[in-house]
This record gives sequence, structure tokens and C-alpha cells, in this order.
Amino acid sequence: MCKKPLVSVIVPIYGVEAYIAQCAESLMEQTYPAIQFIFVNDGTKDRSMEVLASVLEQYPQRMVQIVNQENKGLPQARAAGLRMAEGEYIQHVDADDWVEPDLVERLVRKVLETGADLVYFDFWKEYASYRKLDREKHYETVGKELYMRRLYNYGAYGYVWNKFARKSLYDNLFFPVFNMHEDIVISTQLLFRVQHLEQLSIPLLHYRQDNSHSVMHASKVKRRVQSANNMLDLYEHYRDCLAGSPVEPVLDDLILRTSWVAFSLYKDLFRERPYLKEMARRLPLMSGRRVNLFQQLILKVYLAFSRS
Repeated sequence: MCKKPLVSVIVPIYGVEAYIAQCAESLMEQTYPAIQFIFVNDGTKDRSMEVLASVLEQYPQRMVQIVNQENKGLPQARAAGLRMAEGEYIQHVDADDWVEPDLVERLVRKVLETGADLVYFDFWKEYASYRKLDREKHYETVGKELYMRRLYNYGAYGYVWNKFARKSLYDNLFFPVFNMHEDIVISTQLLFRVQHLEQLSIPLLHYRQDNSHSVMHASKVKRRVQSANNMLDLYEHYRDCLAGSPVEPVLDDLILRTSWVAFSLYKDLFRERPYLKEMARRLPLMSGRRVNLFQQLILKVYLAFSRS
């Protein structure tokens, strides 16, 4: 590989004392040399940063930057890392996961061979006693808009850490506040901007499933409501210039998903977002969605008889 573009790897850190050593070691052992590692201390209260320091001191040759900030949550920690990024390409890694030693090398090779703006790849889900291979579908042939819509129907993975992207795709992106499904909000915008999308059908990252402190262990209601709020914040960010925006291709799916959360789990969301009820009323019935046709009919009956 003649040309070696700089890659920035961004790792937010909060409450991962038990896992950060494995993550950091897998990154420091990357076979690709031109990497800027950015670790964002998001106000962690445990010994995560001490454990990280003990690993990093074994790799003085690596280019490492530490960003310290008050706790602002995962999406804002990623945004802080991006502000420090100098690489031509961006790779996100969660601090409780770990990666294959040739992760970056394989991804750089793919973008140089194909000219892709974004490469998405497969991964392992790591449970306490077993692992499961998760493969992405082939979206290069069916189109990025289908990929985007499936993000809102559990038909595609929204994770940013399995998407290796040109840094310019992140320019002036909207970053959400809440942790739940924040990556769908970011991935929607990335995919909208992509001109050349490629898949690498190789599992390169190990996604830990047994972290009891993960956001996935929060209550179902809290997770779904945070997710809905992130998606509605995305809509509101682009609302005044909706035509030609990242939200336009996914608007019906976004409104259907969030209005179902409001109806089934948290009806105050209709009060907090006054436009949501009227937009949901105007939705056509849509087949092939996670909110099925029967559920859509129930929602329509509720909306028809509920007060404005």
C-alpha cells in the first residue's frame, strides 16, 4: 500500500474500567501505522482513564490524544473527538468493544481500491458464553435511500462504529443529545451525503453484549422515548429546509416510528411535540414496516378520536 492516508479513531470513555484495556490494546496493535487515536474522557467517575494510561504507556510510538470534558453523553463525546480529528477517514469504536488487528488496514485498502466515501462491515456480537456473527445486507445495489429507511424499521444497522467514512461526510452534522439510537441519527446524515457506498463482508469488530452499564440495560420505556426524541430532534433540525435534506427520504418512517412510541409507551410525547399527532394522522398505511399494518390501524383510530 503506497499511499497511507491518516485515519482518526475516536473512542468515548465513560464507566468502562472493566473493558477499556482490551479495547485499547486491540487498537494499539493495529497493523496500519498512520492512525490518530482520540480518547474522549466524558467525565467518567471510575478508573477507566487510569487503566487506559497503563495500556498507552506501552505504545509510545502511537499518536494518541486525550480529550477531557464534563459528562455530556455518548453523541457529544463523539462530536468532541471529531473536532480534534485530523485524519482523512473516521472510525468510531465504543470503549467496551474490541477490534480485529487489521481493522483499519482492511478498510483503508477498500477505500483506496474503490474510491468509496463510506465502507460498512460485519461484526461479532459477543455474549458471555458465545458469539454471533451479524452480517449487513448488500445496499450498494439497492440504493442508499432504502438503507436509510431500513434504519427506522430495524432492517439495517445504524451503528456508526461499523461505518468507515470520509471525514468530510461529518462536516456540520447535527449531533443528538440522548444516547439511545443516536447513531441512527448520525448514520442517516452520513448515508444521505454518500456518493459511493461499499460493503466489506468481513467481521472486524467485537460488539460486547454483557456490559451491565450499557444504555441497552436501561428500561424499555426510557430507551424508546430517548430514541424517539433523538429522531424528532433530527426532524426539527432540518424542518425549515426539509426538501433535499437527509430527513426527506425517511420522513414517513421517522414519524411512524416515533408516533407509535408516543401512542404505545409515552403519550406525553404528543403534547411535548405538538406537530407529531397531525403529521401521524396524515401518514398513509405502509406495508413492510416494523410498525405493522394492524398497529398502524390502531394508531389511526386513536388519532382520529383523540383531541388535538
